[in-house]
Amino acid sequence: MPRLSTFFRHTAVALCTLFASRAGLAAPPPPRRPRPPTPRYSSWQTKKTSPFVSLATDAGFIYFRPRLTLGYGAPFWNYVGIQADAISTNSFFQTTVGWRATLPFLDCTMSVRTVYPYNRRYLPRQASYAAADVGLDHRGAKRSTYKAVDLEIAAVAPLLHGGVFLQAHPLFVDAPRNTDLYEEYTRVVLHPPFALGTRGGYLYGFGEDRNVKVGVMGEYVVLPGRPANVVRAGPVAIANLSKHFDAFAAFSFVVASPDTLGLEHGTYAFLGVLHRWAHTF
Repeated sequence: MPRLSTFFRHTAVALCTLFASRAGLAAPPPPRRPRPPTPRYSSWQTKKTSPFVSLATDAGFIYFRPRLTLGYGAPFWNYVGIQADAISTNSFFQTTVGWRATLPFLDCTMSVRTVYPYNRRYLPRQASYAAADVGLDHRGAKRSTYKAVDLEIAAVAPLLHGGVFLQAHPLFVDAPRNTDLYEEYTRVVLHPPFALGTRGGYLYGFGEDRNVKVGVMGEYVVLPGRPANVVRAGPVAIANLSKHFDAFAAFSFVVASPDTLGLEHGTYAFLGVLHRWAHTF
């Protein structure tokens, strides 16, 4: 028995020594990898939120539009607020008041527009219109001043060193009965009170910072009551010049339409520079 007890005692000591030595020789845990930096998609990207006032002003060929926003969140990135803007072009003047909610990859705006065209008339209904039909130089023509209620929902998502974008824009127009209307914002002749504009495309970002993006877009405008819908397509480009300045251009040419409005009246196009300013409280 003494030998047996001695055996167990030596075995226990050996096991304790073995486990202790393995614990001492165990490799230290690997160092924690630093978290990758949060991707930056905008110079205005931040997690800070506060009340703010912002002014976005864009001007180009040929238009001028200041846009004032009173909101809460991160201006031009992630916020909710009340927005008002006015735009003057070579063909119409328009004021807009509405509500806007913006997330990094989703934007929603609901607004009311008042549109004062310089040389447009309410159109007697017919199957097709030419550019010469929409002007005021017709006997008995009445200027087509109107109000519109807009809902605009836009989504973007990163893809292959660039991004895809989709937009839906239902609108309701207040116009006299039994007339058609050239709608300045969508640049189509619609049959009041409803139309639906849709737009989608892809922009490829050049360079490490992707400050220059070039791509294509397509449009499909649903026109209930008209003989056919409108299809347009063309190139689009955006250049982020600095935190406060962007340049952009788009030319969406008519592919299919019930009308022959020509390049001036049928094309959706813009060429301009945007300046952003914000003050947080």
